[in-house]
Amino acid sequence: MKITLLGQGYEHESLNSVGNHLINLLSQNSFHTFTGISAFASEAGIIGLSEHIDNAKKNIENINIIVGIDQDGTSKEALYEINNLKINSYIFYQVEPPIFHPKIYLFEGTKETKLILGSSNLTAKGLFGNVESSLLIEFLNTDNQGKQLLDELKGYYIGLFNFKDPNLFKISEETIQYFIDKGIVPNETQRSRKHGKQSTEGKKRENKSDISVPKRLTALIPKAFRGKSRGNKKIEKVFKELEAEDPIEIGSLVWQKRNLPSSDAQQVSGNTAITGVIRLGDANFKVDGKKIDRNIYFRNFVFANLKWSSEIRKNNSPLQVAKCKFNISIDGNNIGVHELKISHDLERISGQDNIPTTIHWGSDLISFLKKNSIAGKTLNIYSPLSEDDVFHIVIE
Repeated sequence: MKITLLGQGYEHESLNSVGNHLINLLSQNSFHTFTGISAFASEAGIIGLSEHIDNAKKNIENINIIVGIDQDGTSKEALYEINNLKINSYIFYQVEPPIFHPKIYLFEGTKETKLILGSSNLTAKGLFGNVESSLLIEFLNTDNQGKQLLDELKGYYIGLFNFKDPNLFKISEETIQYFIDKGIVPNETQRSRKHGKQSTEGKKRENKSDISVPKRLTALIPKAFRGKSRGNKKIEKVFKELEAEDPIEIGSLVWQKRNLPSSDAQQVSGNTAITGVIRLGDANFKVDGKKIDRNIYFRNFVFANLKWSSEIRKNNSPLQVAKCKFNISIDGNNIGVHELKISHDLERISGQDNIPTTIHWGSDLISFLKKNSIAGKTLNIYSPLSEDDVFHIVIE
């Protein structure tokens, strides 16, 4: 038996998130049954998994999902998305006070079993962004300790695993409507409002405490889990379901470039090579009513506090370089923090209309921009709010 801690949300990358493991396990061909039991489910959480569940049907014969609907934790939109999956799915609900709160993800195969037990709900933040703790338990079916654990799990929750519990309700449009009419199941906006973290910014403080709460980078949520409709259909709306995520705070606008050219957007045709950079020209941007001097503005003012070093290029000419972290948002979608290279070429300051300073997009963002054009949009750069914060690139 192998037991692995699945921690997430406590640090920025969260590669070991439950969501990433579910996606990986759903893609494997060594399981015949998957059973997911979750206290809450959100629209974006189910939409994000939907493609992986559809693909898993080729290999996994039995796919089952059971969700609770207590405390407005599961939205009607999430239930409709589960119903659209056309799998064996149920709502668990009881009138009595104890709430339904387990999070169990069980993959069963002829040779091995993998089980995730922990705190992650079937929501976008629950699978990727929240600070959560779970255990991944893996064992061969010949492992006596593993067999005992599985027997205990299925024995305790026998009514869930054999789907005979009287408080299980098969998910259908009629069932969903019944619980909506009873006022038990909220819509996605209501669910988000109740379960999202509320910002304390601007609230009146009633004490004189010197306690300050430091800012912290939050874990990334994959784009597929941001409320996008299934099957690459047109995006109808970007849901606040990202669990009522607080707006990202940004500093002052330090540069703006309107109508981005295709070269900066990495959109080129034919045999034209991509630039890989965005050129930091003056772009008619003014500070205190005066147009900036691009030869010194970015290197000596905007990014002056970065740790700059020198590189020697192939032609033996010097180049100043630095690394800078940017939180990047495109059309209202936050795609996370990226550490990008900034270069400053002193030799290009020669009055020949050259642009000495550039930001290098990097391979991951170049690949993204090729598929998601930002040509013609406006790019804004905002300063950090504090020394511990990051710069922000907002494209819209």
